[in-house]
Amino acid sequence: FQLGLYREAEKQFKSANRDEAMIATHLELCKVYLRLDQPNSALDEYGRAGEKFVGDIHILLALARTYDQLNAMMRGVQFYKRVLSFDSVNAEAIACLASHHFYTDQ
Repeated sequence: FQLGLYREAEKQFKSANRDEAMIATHLELCKVYLRLDQPNSALDEYGRAGEKFVGDIHILLALARTYDQLNAMMRGVQFYKRVLSFDSVNAEAIACLASHHFYTDQ
C-alpha cells in the first residue's frame, strides 16, 4: 500500500476481509479506493462495513469525510450528526458541524 501498489493492496485487503472481517481492514481498503480515485467504491465498502459494525464511529466519520470530499455536504452533515449520537464529544464531528453551520449562516 505504501509503495504505491494499490491493486495488490486491494486484493490483499479483500482477502483479509473474507478471512476475518475487521473494521481496520475495511477502512484500509476504502483508503486504497480513495487513492485510486474511486470514491463510489469506497462508499459502497463503507456501507458494507457499516452494516456489519453498526454504530462504529470510525466508519461513520470516514463516510462523512468522503461525502465532504465529494461536495455532498448535506450527506456528510447527516453522518456527523450520527457520530455525535454515538459519541457526543467527538471533536471532529463537532468542528465540522460548526463550520457547516457557520458557512451556511444557520
